[in-house]
Amino acid sequence: MLIKRNKKAQVAVLDLFIAAMIFGILVTAIMITWNDYNEKIDKRISQNTNLIRAYHISDLLTRYAGKPSAWEKFGEDTAEDPLTIIGLAKEDHVIDNDKLTTFLSLDYNYTKDKLSINSYEYYFKILNIDGSDFNPVIEKGIKMNNTNYVTLKRYVIYNESEAILEFWLSSQE
Repeated sequence: MLIKRNKKAQVAVLDLFIAAMIFGILVTAIMITWNDYNEKIDKRISQNTNLIRAYHISDLLTRYAGKPSAWEKFGEDTAEDPLTIIGLAKEDHVIDNDKLTTFLSLDYNYTKDKLSINSYEYYFKILNIDGSDFNPVIEKGIKMNNTNYVTLKRYVIYNESEAILEFWLSSQE
């Protein structure tokens, strides 16, 4: 009888080891899956945040004149910096040529500061309605091809014709 009880104990220990191994495999699989989903969720949240930020900036550029509304008339030699908000519109979705020219001549880091996107890179371009470039090309910023970026296209009026304002935003991660 002693031999039978010993064999039962061996089978019970073997069952215990198999159950522990299966449990360990399941816990490992759950942890790997959990980590993968956390990374995907974090990436999606970051992308949505960037998309909202890009939308607000493109909205400022296409719908508002800026603050002060005649900010393009102030020279760089002005004692105080009067510009608080950059806007390119003379009317809703109508780009003002003077504001655009001044914006394109401003320092890139200065514009990032005024747009409150110091930890981001941006790229700005205005295209013909068919997607071709204007002559000369109207662009500003750094186009990051190897990073995650969001891009928005807004339809605007430029030089009394329909055009597309393209705005790219990339976080420096």
